[in-house]
Amino acid sequence: MKLPLTSSLALLSTASALPTPDATADPLRILPSCWTFAITALSGPGCPDMHPAPIGYNTRLTYGMNTVDGSEIYYWHVAYPYLRARVGADESDAHTWCETTLQYTELDGCLDTAKPAAEYRLRLHKNGTRMLAAYELERGVRVEWRFTYFPGEEGEFVDTIAVSGPRNTTYSDDNSVMPADSKRVAMPKCGTGIIKYRTDLYVAAEEEGATGTVASESHEIDGKMDYYGAQQGFSYDWEKCSS
Repeated sequence: MKLPLTSSLALLSTASALPTPDATADPLRILPSCWTFAITALSGPGCPDMHPAPIGYNTRLTYGMNTVDGSEIYYWHVAYPYLRARVGADESDAHTWCETTLQYTELDGCLDTAKPAAEYRLRLHKNGTRMLAAYELERGVRVEWRFTYFPGEEGEFVDTIAVSGPRNTTYSDDNSVMPADSKRVAMPKCGTGIIKYRTDLYVAAEEEGATGTVASESHEIDGKMDYYGAQQGFSYDWEKCSS
């Protein structure tokens, strides 16, 4: 499913820590001045929306974040309002998925006149995958998030997050466990790249009669429930390209 470009501009000023009294103590930072991510394609039952919804939320980029302790871990989040599932008396197993394609572009500045640049190379999988979601799980219900990334010539790599009931929360922040031998995956070119991944959500009732729902924060619009969207955060950093 092709989409109108949905992009997010990242500015150094919004990704930086407040200055410390002693500037010489600041950690070394390796990153461009600005960069963008844009959703270029979606497919799957977990992201059926082709155009922005006139009312309510659609599948979209939301926000970026990073550490400020010198570890230089960056995340960008994508919200999926339709990526939700439930199990109960009528269904003991549920599965849904979405495949997302993003365009990454480095910019030489943060103004409207900024042009593409190629000073840095993006590297995926700095710290696994983050998931922000809401859970109503009884004991005996198991949830698995599976994130499969397709970085081209590097093959593919998979992150997983497992959640078990009982859990009842409108906002839960979980991160995949990084294997000791995990490595970052660099984009083939400096300044640009295609990021493609598939997000699978599995929910299973392992005890008879157990119920469970995985969704996101929600509210009612015109008599219908509208979901903000479970948010997947993919992690990354950069390396400086040789001149």
